[in-house]
Amino acid sequence: MFLTKKSIRKILIMAICYFILGSIAIFLWFVFNNMGINENFLLILGIIVYLLCVLMIFWGRYAEGKGKLINLGNKLVRNELKPAEFVLHYESLKNSNDLVIKKSSVEVLQLVAIAYESLDDKENVLVTVDEMIDIADDKKKAFSNLIKCSFLFSYGNFEEAELFFNETQKQKLDIMCSGLVDAILKCDRAMAMGDYKTVEAYNLKLLERSFPKLDNLGKLVVHYKLGEVYEKLQDNSKAATYYQYCADFGGETAIKKSAIEKLQHIK
Repeated sequence: MFLTKKSIRKILIMAICYFILGSIAIFLWFVFNNMGINENFLLILGIIVYLLCVLMIFWGRYAEGKGKLINLGNKLVRNELKPAEFVLHYESLKNSNDLVIKKSSVEVLQLVAIAYESLDDKENVLVTVDEMIDIADDKKKAFSNLIKCSFLFSYGNFEEAELFFNETQKQKLDIMCSGLVDAILKCDRAMAMGDYKTVEAYNLKLLERSFPKLDNLGKLVVHYKLGEVYEKLQDNSKAATYYQYCADFGGETAIKKSAIEKLQHIK
């Protein structure tokens, strides 16, 4: 939750406007009522607008403090493949002197970690996921732990990842966490264990999935993972096909650079 003075003023102005509209409706109801004219809909309208005034404060706080940043992260990191641009925006906002409320969230930090991962900045990825775990409440603690497990398996820290993964699975997991456990078992952990056929089957299925569809970053990551799998299986022809996709559509990510280097090595 990052709220600047400008954001708070915007929220307050919107709330005041709704309050004034509600007051006008109730005032008109009072006037008409004294004239013997039954206009109860104005009273109902005024009450509804008053309620909307309260909701506007909460909605505005979310939208200005977190929603806009999440939308920007999804746009730059997941769709336009410009992770560095999002990281710069996030760091600039976090260090702004104009902040009144400075408290990050699990959702925002997850996007930041993904951005760092797209830039192959492993150190900042792990720092960010540790921050996620530190600020996560009980409902999001297991999810944050699993995100860290995924990265640890990917980075070859198998023993640490395995211990952390097993401990996390002892907790009560919701549907989202259960899905993440399945993904880790069939992709990150399987890759670390050399079970390439499981990784191949899982990622091919992701490419064929119609709902929810993979975003641009998801497609990129899956293609690169398949390239790695086929390279491990010494099927350089298939590996080159998937690496070529990453080289062509990698945007401003480190995945593109890595794929180009892989292609040169294969050839």
